[in-house]
Amino acid sequence: MKLSIVFVCGLFFVQGLFAQEVAPPAASDEAAAIQQVIEDQWAAFAGGDGEKALSLAAPEIKDRFDSAQAFLDMVEGGYPVVFHHFTYRFMETRIGNHRSWQFIRMVDLNGEVWFVLYQLFRQDSGGWLIGGVYTLPGAPTPGVEPTSPRV
Repeated sequence: MKLSIVFVCGLFFVQGLFAQEVAPPAASDEAAAIQQVIEDQWAAFAGGDGEKALSLAAPEIKDRFDSAQAFLDMVEGGYPVVFHHFTYRFMETRIGNHRSWQFIRMVDLNGEVWFVLYQLFRQDSGGWLIGGVYTLPGAPTPGVEPTSPRV
């Protein structure tokens, strides 16, 4: 009798572990919302709309700049692959209660590959704002490149 209880409890434990392993890392609606914020900021960069680009940054970022133009200048000079890129592919999204991460593989206008990590913070309204961007040069991977440039 005791062995049966232990066996059944063990099955539930293993089943719980398996369920955790196969669960998706992020809810698709949340990931889509995060990716939309990032794409909206890219569109603002492409259109030279500093006010819109800065509006998608978290308050901690906004407070660092005297003007929207100063923000545009910083991104263009410090993060050229984010400001102007040829292609991109959203990779993994890691969603937390208050902070999330979006991993992106990007190709700059010179054909160089970059791995870009966006940090986003959930706002009281429930939406997401960009709180930081980290870039790391990468190596080309055959068969991973998107087939057309970002429009």
